[in-house]
Amino acid sequence: MTEEHDIAAAATAAIRAGPEPAEGRRGSVDAAARARIGRELQRHYAQVLALPIPDHLRALVEGLAEDGRATGRAERETSR
Repeated sequence: MTEEHDIAAAATAAIRAGPEPAEGRRGSVDAAARARIGRELQRHYAQVLALPIPDHLRALVEGLAEDGRATGRAERETSR
């Protein structure tokens, strides 16, 4: 019974520890892979940035900018 307990304990410890990293891989990405990922991200986000801003978002940003200007004016006037 002790041998079965030892095996079960070892199996439980191995499960808790998680998988061992592959030989030579320490969770890092090599320079070529990083460069490729970077190029793909730039290509993808260039397409996203080229899209027009929807009217409702443009109106929201303009409204926030106007509120900020009004708040700034009010703060300057009260500090005089």
